[in-house]
Amino acid sequence: MENNPMDLTHKDENTESTEERTIMMDSIKALHTGEVRNEDSSDDSRYESVPGGEESHSGDGEPAEDEVTEEEYQEYLAAKKERNKKIKAKNRHRRTFSHILTGVLLSVFIISISAFLATYIVKSALDFTGIGKTYCQAEIHINEDSTTDEIAQDLANLGIINMPDVFKLYTKMFGKGDKFIKGTFTVDTTMSYSALISELQTVSTVNQTVSIQITEGMTIDEIAQMMEDNRVCRAEDFMEQCKTLGDTYKFQKRLENKKLKYYQMEGYIFPDTYEFYILPALEDNKELDTSEYAADALDIIYQNFNNKLTARYYNRMSELGLTLDETITLASIAQREADNTTNMGNVASVFFNRMADAEAFPHLESDVTVHYVDEHIKPHLTSSQYDQKMFDAYNTYKCDGIPIGPICNPGLDAIKAVLYAPETSYYYFCADPETTEMYFAETISEHEENLRKCGLDHAIAE
Repeated sequence: MENNPMDLTHKDENTESTEERTIMMDSIKALHTGEVRNEDSSDDSRYESVPGGEESHSGDGEPAEDEVTEEEYQEYLAAKKERNKKIKAKNRHRRTFSHILTGVLLSVFIISISAFLATYIVKSALDFTGIGKTYCQAEIHINEDSTTDEIAQDLANLGIINMPDVFKLYTKMFGKGDKFIKGTFTVDTTMSYSALISELQTVSTVNQTVSIQITEGMTIDEIAQMMEDNRVCRAEDFMEQCKTLGDTYKFQKRLENKKLKYYQMEGYIFPDTYEFYILPALEDNKELDTSEYAADALDIIYQNFNNKLTARYYNRMSELGLTLDETITLASIAQREADNTTNMGNVASVFFNRMADAEAFPHLESDVTVHYVDEHIKPHLTSSQYDQKMFDAYNTYKCDGIPIGPICNPGLDAIKAVLYAPETSYYYFCADPETTEMYFAETISEHEENLRKCGLDHAIAE
Protein backbone atom coordinates (compact mmCIF):
# COMPACT_ATOMS: atom_id res chain seq x y z
CA MET A 1 0.00 0.00 0.00
CA GLU A 2 1.42 3.43 -0.98
CA ASN A 3 2.06 6.18 1.57
CA ASN A 4 -0.51 8.94 1.62
CA PRO A 5 1.12 12.36 1.17
CA MET A 6 -1.20 13.81 3.79
CA ASP A 7 -0.06 11.18 6.25
CA LEU A 8 3.55 12.07 5.58
CA THR A 9 2.86 15.77 6.18
CA HIS A 10 1.06 14.97 9.39
CA LYS A 11 3.95 12.80 10.49
CA ASP A 12 6.43 15.62 9.79
CA GLU A 13 4.36 18.06 11.89
CA ASN A 14 4.26 15.57 14.75
CA THR A 15 8.00 15.15 14.49
CA GLU A 16 8.57 18.94 14.63
CA SER A 17 6.20 19.22 17.56
CA THR A 18 8.01 16.44 19.37
CA GLU A 19 11.35 18.15 18.73
CA GLU A 20 10.07 21.43 20.07
CA ARG A 21 8.70 19.77 23.17
CA THR A 22 12.01 18.02 23.70
CA ILE A 23 13.79 21.36 23.59
CA MET A 24 11.27 22.78 26.03
CA MET A 25 11.82 19.77 28.29
CA ASP A 26 15.52 20.40 28.29
CA SER A 27 14.83 23.97 29.26
CA ILE A 28 12.56 22.84 32.07
CA LYS A 29 15.20 20.45 33.34
CA ALA A 30 17.83 23.13 33.12
CA LEU A 31 15.48 25.44 35.01
CA HIS A 32 15.01 22.87 37.80
CA THR A 33 18.53 21.49 37.96
CA GLY A 34 20.52 24.58 37.10
CA GLU A 35 22.24 22.77 34.20
CA VAL A 36 23.03 24.65 31.01
CA ARG A 37 22.37 23.03 27.69
CA ASN A 38 25.40 22.67 25.45
CA GLU A 39 24.61 24.81 22.47
CA ASP A 40 27.27 23.04 20.40
CA SER A 41 25.66 19.56 20.81
CA SER A 42 23.85 18.19 17.85
CA ASP A 43 20.10 18.04 18.11
CA ASP A 44 20.39 14.41 16.97
CA SER A 45 22.07 13.47 20.23
CA ARG A 46 18.92 14.30 22.14
CA TYR A 47 16.68 11.91 20.35
CA GLU A 48 16.84 9.06 17.84
CA SER A 49 14.51 8.36 14.96
CA VAL A 50 13.20 4.90 14.36
CA PRO A 51 12.69 3.51 10.95
CA GLY A 52 9.83 5.15 9.20
CA GLY A 53 10.58 8.42 10.92
CA GLU A 54 8.88 7.43 14.20
CA GLU A 55 10.33 8.24 17.60
CA SER A 56 11.53 5.36 19.77
CA HIS A 57 9.17 4.12 22.45
CA SER A 58 9.49 1.68 25.27
CA GLY A 59 8.39 -1.77 24.62
CA ASP A 60 5.23 -1.38 26.68
CA GLY A 61 3.94 1.47 24.46
CA GLU A 62 4.80 4.26 27.04
CA PRO A 63 6.64 7.44 25.92
CA ALA A 64 10.42 7.40 26.04
CA GLU A 65 12.13 8.80 29.08
CA ASP A 66 13.19 12.08 27.36
CA GLU A 67 9.92 12.61 25.58
CA VAL A 68 8.02 15.80 26.71
CA THR A 69 4.52 15.12 27.81
CA GLU A 70 1.65 17.53 27.38
CA GLU A 71 1.49 18.07 31.09
CA GLU A 72 5.16 19.03 31.32
CA TYR A 73 4.84 21.33 28.37
CA GLN A 74 1.95 23.15 30.03
CA GLU A 75 3.94 23.42 33.25
CA TYR A 76 6.79 24.92 31.27
CA LEU A 77 4.52 27.48 29.68
CA ALA A 78 3.04 28.38 33.03
CA ALA A 79 6.52 28.77 34.56
CA LYS A 80 7.66 30.89 31.65
CA LYS A 81 4.60 33.06 31.92
CA GLU A 82 5.12 33.48 35.63
CA ARG A 83 8.78 34.37 35.13
CA ASN A 84 7.87 36.94 32.48
CA LYS A 85 5.32 38.44 34.83
CA LYS A 86 7.96 38.78 37.52
CA ILE A 87 10.41 40.37 35.09
CA LYS A 88 7.78 42.79 33.89
CA ALA A 89 6.76 43.57 37.45
CA LYS A 90 10.38 44.16 38.40
CA ASN A 91 10.92 46.43 35.39
CA ARG A 92 7.70 48.22 36.14
CA HIS A 93 8.81 48.70 39.72
CA ARG A 94 12.14 50.12 38.55
CA ARG A 95 10.42 52.54 36.18
CA THR A 96 7.98 53.63 38.85
CA PHE A 97 10.80 54.24 41.32
CA SER A 98 12.71 56.21 38.68
CA HIS A 99 9.65 58.35 37.97
CA ILE A 100 9.03 58.95 41.64
CA LEU A 101 12.67 59.90 42.25
CA THR A 102 12.64 62.28 39.29
CA GLY A 103 9.40 63.84 40.49
CA VAL A 104 10.72 64.26 44.00
CA LEU A 105 13.95 65.87 42.78
CA LEU A 106 12.04 68.17 40.43
CA SER A 107 9.63 69.13 43.19
CA VAL A 108 12.49 69.88 45.56
CA PHE A 109 14.14 72.01 42.87
CA ILE A 110 10.94 73.95 42.12
CA ILE A 111 10.19 74.43 45.81
CA SER A 112 13.76 75.63 46.43
CA ILE A 113 13.62 78.11 43.54
CA SER A 114 10.17 79.29 44.63
CA ALA A 115 11.33 79.70 48.21
CA PHE A 116 14.39 81.65 47.04
CA LEU A 117 12.32 83.90 44.79
CA ALA A 118 9.68 84.40 47.47
CA THR A 119 12.36 85.32 50.00
CA TYR A 120 14.04 87.66 47.51
CA ILE A 121 10.74 89.34 46.64
CA VAL A 122 9.78 89.77 50.28
CA LYS A 123 13.20 91.18 51.15
CA SER A 124 13.04 93.51 48.15
CA ALA A 125 9.55 94.68 49.13
CA LEU A 126 10.61 95.36 52.70
CA ASP A 127 13.74 97.17 51.55
CA PHE A 128 11.73 99.11 48.96
CA THR A 129 9.12 100.28 51.47
CA GLY A 130 11.35 100.57 54.54
CA ILE A 131 8.88 98.46 56.53
CA GLY A 132 10.07 96.18 59.29
CA LYS A 133 13.56 97.67 59.56
CA THR A 134 15.26 98.63 62.79
CA TYR A 135 15.41 102.42 62.91
CA CYS A 136 18.81 103.82 62.10
CA GLN A 137 19.78 107.32 60.98
CA ALA A 138 22.86 108.29 59.00
CA GLU A 139 24.34 111.09 56.92
CA ILE A 140 25.36 110.56 53.32
CA HIS A 141 27.53 112.97 51.36
CA ILE A 142 27.06 113.26 47.61
CA ASN A 143 29.71 114.82 45.38
CA GLU A 144 29.20 116.42 42.00
CA ASP A 145 30.55 113.32 40.25
CA SER A 146 28.85 110.70 42.45
CA THR A 147 27.18 107.95 40.38
CA THR A 148 24.00 106.05 41.16
CA ASP A 149 26.07 102.90 41.77
CA GLU A 150 28.23 104.71 44.31
CA ILE A 151 25.27 106.27 46.07
CA ALA A 152 23.46 102.91 46.27
CA GLN A 153 26.55 101.24 47.70
CA ASP A 154 27.06 104.07 50.21
CA LEU A 155 23.47 103.67 51.40
CA ALA A 156 24.05 99.93 51.78
CA ASN A 157 27.31 100.47 53.67
CA LEU A 158 25.50 102.85 56.01
CA GLY A 159 22.85 100.18 56.61
CA ILE A 160 20.05 102.34 55.17
CA ILE A 161 19.21 99.82 52.44
CA ASN A 162 19.97 96.11 52.14
CA MET A 163 19.70 95.58 48.41
CA PRO A 164 21.69 98.18 46.43
CA ASP A 165 21.07 96.36 43.13
CA VAL A 166 17.32 96.70 43.58
CA PHE A 167 17.77 100.38 44.46
CA LYS A 168 19.79 100.93 41.27
CA LEU A 169 17.17 99.11 39.21
CA TYR A 170 14.42 101.28 40.71
CA THR A 171 16.23 104.53 39.90
CA LYS A 172 16.89 103.31 36.36
CA MET A 173 13.29 102.20 35.77
CA PHE A 174 11.90 105.56 36.83
CA GLY A 175 14.61 107.67 35.20
CA LYS A 176 15.84 109.25 38.43
CA GLY A 177 19.46 108.23 38.34
CA ASP A 178 20.91 111.50 37.02
CA LYS A 179 19.21 114.01 39.30
CA PHE A 180 21.06 113.59 42.59
CA ILE A 181 22.19 116.85 44.17
CA LYS A 182 25.55 117.61 45.69
CA GLY A 183 25.41 117.98 49.46
CA THR A 184 25.08 116.20 52.79
CA PHE A 185 21.74 114.57 53.56
CA THR A 186 20.26 112.89 56.62
CA VAL A 187 18.46 109.61 55.84
CA ASP A 188 17.11 106.69 57.85
CA THR A 189 16.13 103.04 57.42
CA THR A 190 12.37 103.66 57.56
CA MET A 191 12.46 105.71 54.35
CA SER A 192 11.19 104.04 51.19
CA TYR A 193 13.21 104.13 47.97
CA SER A 194 10.95 106.90 46.71
CA ALA A 195 11.46 108.96 49.86
CA LEU A 196 15.22 108.39 49.77
CA ILE A 197 15.50 109.50 46.15
CA SER A 198 13.29 112.52 46.79
CA GLU A 199 15.46 113.50 49.76
CA LEU A 200 18.69 113.10 47.79
CA GLN A 201 17.32 115.09 44.85
CA THR A 202 15.82 118.00 46.80
CA VAL A 203 17.75 121.02 47.93
CA SER A 204 17.64 120.93 51.71
CA THR A 205 16.55 124.04 53.59
CA VAL A 206 17.28 122.50 56.99
CA ASN A 207 14.35 124.63 58.25
CA GLN A 208 16.78 127.50 58.78
CA THR A 209 15.54 130.93 57.79
CA VAL A 210 17.05 134.32 57.15
CA SER A 211 15.50 137.74 57.53
CA ILE A 212 15.96 140.01 54.50
CA GLN A 213 15.00 143.66 54.33
CA ILE A 214 14.16 145.04 50.92
CA THR A 215 14.39 148.81 51.10
CA GLU A 216 12.52 151.38 49.03
CA GLY A 217 14.12 152.18 45.70
CA MET A 218 16.06 148.92 45.29
CA THR A 219 16.12 147.41 41.82
CA ILE A 220 15.51 143.78 40.93
CA ASP A 221 19.17 143.00 40.21
CA GLU A 222 20.18 144.51 43.57
CA ILE A 223 17.54 142.45 45.40
CA ALA A 224 18.55 139.33 43.44
CA GLN A 225 22.15 139.65 44.56
CA MET A 226 21.04 140.06 48.15
CA MET A 227 18.98 136.87 47.83
CA GLU A 228 22.03 134.95 46.61
CA ASP A 229 24.30 136.41 49.28
CA ASN A 230 21.86 135.11 51.91
CA ARG A 231 21.56 131.69 50.16
CA VAL A 232 17.86 132.03 49.40
CA CYS A 233 18.31 131.42 45.67
CA ARG A 234 20.67 132.26 42.84
CA ALA A 235 20.57 135.86 41.64
CA GLU A 236 20.23 134.72 38.04
CA ASP A 237 17.21 132.55 38.85
CA PHE A 238 15.56 135.40 40.75
CA MET A 239 16.04 137.84 37.87
CA GLU A 240 14.75 135.34 35.32
CA GLN A 241 11.60 134.80 37.35
CA CYS A 242 11.04 138.58 37.41
CA LYS A 243 10.97 138.66 33.61
CA THR A 244 7.71 136.72 33.62
CA LEU A 245 4.29 138.19 34.37
CA GLY A 246 2.00 135.83 36.25
CA ASP A 247 -1.72 136.04 36.87
CA THR A 248 -2.09 134.62 40.37
CA TYR A 249 -2.90 137.87 42.15
CA LYS A 250 -5.41 140.58 41.32
CA PHE A 251 -2.73 143.24 40.81
CA GLN A 252 -1.08 141.03 38.17
CA LYS A 253 -4.32 140.89 36.22
CA ARG A 254 -4.13 144.68 35.88
CA LEU A 255 -0.76 144.50 34.15
CA GLU A 256 0.16 143.91 30.53
CA ASN A 257 3.17 142.04 29.23
CA LYS A 258 5.22 144.66 27.45
CA LYS A 259 7.87 143.56 24.99
CA LEU A 260 10.18 146.54 25.65
CA LYS A 261 10.17 146.05 29.45
CA TYR A 262 13.34 144.31 30.59
CA TYR A 263 11.80 143.09 33.85
CA GLN A 264 8.05 142.65 33.73
CA MET A 265 7.92 142.69 37.55
CA GLU A 266 10.21 145.63 38.29
CA GLY A 267 8.29 147.92 40.65
CA TYR A 268 6.29 145.11 42.26
CA ILE A 269 8.92 143.70 44.63
CA PHE A 270 7.32 145.42 47.57
CA PRO A 271 9.83 146.87 50.06
CA ASP A 272 9.49 145.15 53.42
CA THR A 273 11.22 142.70 55.75
CA TYR A 274 10.79 139.06 54.74
CA GLU A 275 11.65 135.68 56.19
CA PHE A 276 13.01 133.15 53.69
CA TYR A 277 14.36 129.61 53.96
CA ILE A 278 18.11 129.15 53.53
CA LEU A 279 19.52 126.66 51.00
CA PRO A 280 22.79 125.33 52.49
CA ALA A 281 23.65 123.53 49.23
CA LEU A 282 23.89 126.90 47.48
CA GLU A 283 27.08 127.65 49.36
CA ASP A 284 28.92 124.73 47.73
CA ASN A 285 27.14 124.67 44.39
CA LYS A 286 26.80 128.04 42.72
CA GLU A 287 25.30 126.43 39.61
CA LEU A 288 22.41 124.88 41.49
CA ASP A 289 19.02 125.37 39.83
CA THR A 290 17.02 127.38 42.36
CA SER A 291 14.25 128.59 40.06
CA GLU A 292 11.62 126.92 42.20
CA TYR A 293 12.91 128.61 45.35
CA ALA A 294 13.13 131.99 43.64
CA ALA A 295 9.51 131.57 42.57
CA ASP A 296 8.52 130.68 46.15
CA ALA A 297 10.25 133.80 47.49
CA LEU A 298 8.59 135.99 44.89
CA ASP A 299 5.23 134.48 45.71
CA ILE A 300 5.61 135.74 49.28
CA ILE A 301 6.57 139.20 48.00
CA TYR A 302 3.74 139.39 45.47
CA GLN A 303 1.22 138.38 48.10
CA ASN A 304 2.45 141.23 50.27
CA PHE A 305 2.17 143.73 47.40
CA ASN A 306 -1.32 142.46 46.65
CA ASN A 307 -2.36 143.01 50.26
CA LYS A 308 -0.80 146.46 50.54
CA LEU A 309 -2.58 147.98 47.55
CA THR A 310 -6.14 148.21 48.73
CA ALA A 311 -9.26 149.25 46.83
CA ARG A 312 -8.92 152.93 47.78
CA TYR A 313 -5.62 153.16 45.93
CA TYR A 314 -7.10 151.59 42.81
CA ASN A 315 -10.06 153.97 43.04
CA ARG A 316 -7.68 156.93 43.22
CA MET A 317 -5.82 155.68 40.15
CA SER A 318 -9.10 155.63 38.26
CA GLU A 319 -9.84 159.22 39.36
CA LEU A 320 -6.46 160.33 38.01
CA GLY A 321 -6.84 158.34 34.81
CA LEU A 322 -3.78 156.26 35.62
CA THR A 323 -3.20 152.54 35.23
CA LEU A 324 -1.47 150.53 37.93
CA ASP A 325 1.72 150.31 35.88
CA GLU A 326 1.75 154.07 35.18
CA THR A 327 1.26 154.79 38.88
CA ILE A 328 4.09 152.49 39.97
CA THR A 329 6.34 153.86 37.20
CA LEU A 330 5.86 157.48 38.35
CA ALA A 331 6.31 156.39 41.97
CA SER A 332 9.56 154.59 41.12
CA ILE A 333 10.98 157.74 39.50
CA ALA A 334 9.89 159.89 42.42
CA GLN A 335 11.42 157.32 44.80
CA ARG A 336 14.81 157.55 43.10
CA GLU A 337 14.75 161.33 42.65
CA ALA A 338 13.65 162.47 46.11
CA ASP A 339 14.84 161.83 49.62
CA ASN A 340 11.56 162.40 51.50
CA THR A 341 7.83 162.19 51.00
CA THR A 342 7.38 165.94 50.59
CA ASN A 343 9.89 166.11 47.80
CA MET A 344 8.46 162.94 46.23
CA GLY A 345 5.10 164.69 46.07
CA ASN A 346 6.62 167.78 44.47
CA VAL A 347 8.47 165.64 41.91
CA ALA A 348 5.19 163.91 41.06
CA SER A 349 3.53 167.32 40.67
CA VAL A 350 6.21 168.30 38.13
CA PHE A 351 5.38 165.19 36.08
CA PHE A 352 1.63 165.83 36.21
CA ASN A 353 2.14 169.47 35.13
CA ARG A 354 4.31 168.43 32.21
CA MET A 355 1.86 165.73 31.12
CA ALA A 356 -0.93 168.27 31.31
CA ASP A 357 1.00 170.43 28.83
CA ALA A 358 2.47 167.71 26.64
CA GLU A 359 2.90 170.02 23.66
CA ALA A 360 5.27 172.29 25.54
CA PHE A 361 6.77 169.54 27.69
CA PRO A 362 6.64 166.23 25.80
CA HIS A 363 9.36 164.64 27.96
CA LEU A 364 9.49 164.16 31.74
CA GLU A 365 13.31 164.59 31.64
CA SER A 366 14.44 162.61 34.69
CA ASP A 367 18.08 161.61 34.90
CA VAL A 368 17.39 158.50 36.98
CA THR A 369 15.67 156.80 34.01
CA VAL A 370 18.89 157.09 32.01
CA HIS A 371 20.90 155.76 34.93
CA TYR A 372 18.56 152.76 35.20
CA VAL A 373 19.33 151.66 31.64
CA ASP A 374 23.07 152.16 32.02
CA GLU A 375 23.43 150.61 35.47
CA HIS A 376 20.72 147.95 35.70
CA ILE A 377 19.94 146.75 32.18
CA LYS A 378 23.02 147.04 30.00
CA PRO A 379 25.34 145.19 32.44
CA HIS A 380 23.19 142.08 32.00
CA LEU A 381 23.35 142.17 28.20
CA THR A 382 26.05 141.52 25.66
CA SER A 383 26.66 144.20 23.07
CA SER A 384 24.86 142.05 20.49
CA GLN A 385 21.80 142.01 22.74
CA TYR A 386 21.53 145.78 23.03
CA ASP A 387 18.11 147.01 22.05
CA GLN A 388 18.06 150.75 21.48
CA LYS A 389 14.29 150.79 21.27
CA MET A 390 14.15 149.33 24.78
CA PHE A 391 16.70 151.83 26.06
CA ASP A 392 14.79 154.76 24.54
CA ALA A 393 11.51 153.44 25.97
CA TYR A 394 12.95 153.99 29.47
CA ASN A 395 14.78 157.25 28.69
CA THR A 396 12.52 160.14 29.70
CA TYR A 397 14.61 162.50 27.54
CA LYS A 398 13.50 160.58 24.47
CA CYS A 399 10.19 158.88 25.17
CA ASP A 400 6.96 160.87 25.36
CA GLY A 401 5.23 160.99 28.70
CA ILE A 402 5.51 158.11 31.15
CA PRO A 403 8.28 155.61 30.27
CA ILE A 404 7.70 151.93 29.49
CA GLY A 405 7.89 150.76 33.11
CA PRO A 406 9.17 151.24 36.66
CA ILE A 407 12.87 151.79 37.26
CA CYS A 408 12.92 150.54 40.86
CA ASN A 409 10.62 149.17 43.53
CA PRO A 410 8.93 152.07 45.32
CA GLY A 411 7.53 151.99 48.82
CA LEU A 412 4.00 152.85 49.85
CA ASP A 413 4.99 156.46 50.65
CA ALA A 414 6.15 157.03 47.07
CA ILE A 415 2.97 155.46 45.72
CA LYS A 416 0.81 157.70 47.90
CA ALA A 417 2.96 160.71 46.94
CA VAL A 418 1.96 160.14 43.33
CA LEU A 419 -1.70 159.39 44.03
CA TYR A 420 -2.05 162.39 46.31
CA ALA A 421 0.50 164.76 44.82
CA PRO A 422 0.11 168.43 45.74
CA GLU A 423 -1.03 170.93 43.15
CA THR A 424 1.95 173.10 42.19
CA SER A 425 3.20 175.22 39.30
CA TYR A 426 6.53 173.45 39.13
CA TYR A 427 7.89 172.23 35.80
CA TYR A 428 11.52 171.73 36.80
CA PHE A 429 13.56 170.28 39.63
CA CYS A 430 17.15 169.44 40.50
CA ALA A 431 19.12 168.28 43.53
CA ASP A 432 22.45 169.14 45.05
CA PRO A 433 24.62 166.02 44.56
CA GLU A 434 26.45 166.64 47.84
CA THR A 435 23.65 167.71 50.17
CA THR A 436 20.77 166.01 48.28
CA GLU A 437 18.76 169.21 48.82
CA MET A 438 16.15 169.64 46.13
CA TYR A 439 15.17 172.79 44.23
CA PHE A 440 11.95 173.27 42.26
CA ALA A 441 11.22 175.92 39.62
CA GLU A 442 8.32 177.18 37.54
CA THR A 443 10.41 178.67 34.70
CA ILE A 444 13.52 177.68 32.81
CA SER A 445 15.42 180.71 34.10
CA GLU A 446 14.67 179.77 37.72
CA HIS A 447 15.74 176.23 36.94
CA GLU A 448 19.09 177.33 35.51
CA GLU A 449 19.74 179.42 38.59
CA ASN A 450 19.03 176.36 40.75
CA LEU A 451 21.45 174.32 38.67
CA ARG A 452 24.20 176.85 39.36
CA LYS A 453 23.44 176.60 43.10
CA CYS A 454 23.90 172.84 42.93
CA GLY A 455 27.13 173.10 40.98
CA LEU A 456 25.50 171.59 37.89
CA ASP A 457 26.49 174.32 35.42
CA HIS A 458 27.23 171.70 32.76
CA ALA A 459 23.54 170.76 32.78
CA ILE A 460 22.63 174.27 31.58
CA ALA A 461 24.42 173.83 28.28
CA GLU A 462 22.66 170.52 27.76
